[in-house]
Amino acid sequence: MTKVSIVIPTHNQKEILARTLDYLILQDYPKDQYEIIVVDDGSRDGTREMVKSKTRPEIGLRYFYQKQRGPHFARNLGIAKAQGEIVVFVDSDIFAPPNFISEHVKSHEAFGDVVVSGPTVRTGNVDNVFADINRRKIKKLLFDFSGPSLITSNLSVKRTFLIRVGGFDEEFTGFGWHDWELGLRLRKLGLKAKRNINAIVCHYKKKIDLPDLPALCEKKRQQGRNAILYYKKHPDLRVKFGIRPQSLIFDKLIGWVDKDFGGRLISLAAKKGSRWRLRLLINWKLLHAYAEGLRDGMRIYRVRLF
Repeated sequence: MTKVSIVIPTHNQKEILARTLDYLILQDYPKDQYEIIVVDDGSRDGTREMVKSKTRPEIGLRYFYQKQRGPHFARNLGIAKAQGEIVVFVDSDIFAPPNFISEHVKSHEAFGDVVVSGPTVRTGNVDNVFADINRRKIKKLLFDFSGPSLITSNLSVKRTFLIRVGGFDEEFTGFGWHDWELGLRLRKLGLKAKRNINAIVCHYKKKIDLPDLPALCEKKRQQGRNAILYYKKHPDLRVKFGIRPQSLIFDKLIGWVDKDFGGRLISLAAKKGSRWRLRLLINWKLLHAYAEGLRDGMRIYRVRLF
């Protein structure tokens, strides 16, 4: 039977990571044929103690710590420590149903040298998250036109190929696009992308509160900068249009959302409970932050998009 390593990078997400581990421990795959590797990226919230408390002789749960460098550095450490033939990547806020590992392994056995991904549906619940997973899956499949993806919240590939391409590119900093860049190198190696609709997971996303907005905007700026680095490394049209350069054009229309007037509108929408207005304004603000990151990246890496 194929040995599997699940790699989870984490940073200060002890409570939700505990739920993620609970679901992974309850997989229907033989316990002696998979391990769970938690790579702690500089957490200070008691993550180490929580993981240690879940360790049992019959459970292959391993913990590694590194100074905070970013999730792709943590994933590379996980790859280096993995003992399985197949490496499955999930994030620390992913809830996997019992057949999750089995479905990934089925795809590798059926198709050979492939990169396997599955659908990811959002949930705001931490209990009974799989009670309506079939309804969620149907909705996801009806409106998901993305095809096979290279997002590391639900992805697996044989470890030998990860080693061959050198893992995640550590020139990227912060959030965004390093997983897509790895996927492109794997495709250039000859691997095909396969999507298993039964390897579905739930991604826990709590409701956005206004105090969370500055941190989310910073992640979007990081994503924008990394998008330019991705394009610089792979300057072809698919990558160029994939990083959404049209955001720069749209930002000319909605850039005001980052001014005082935009801030007042966001506060007013939140105060009046106008959810659709608030969601729209927040999305515009995040798009503006992404466009800012694109402009920063173009300056830093001396890349032109137009």
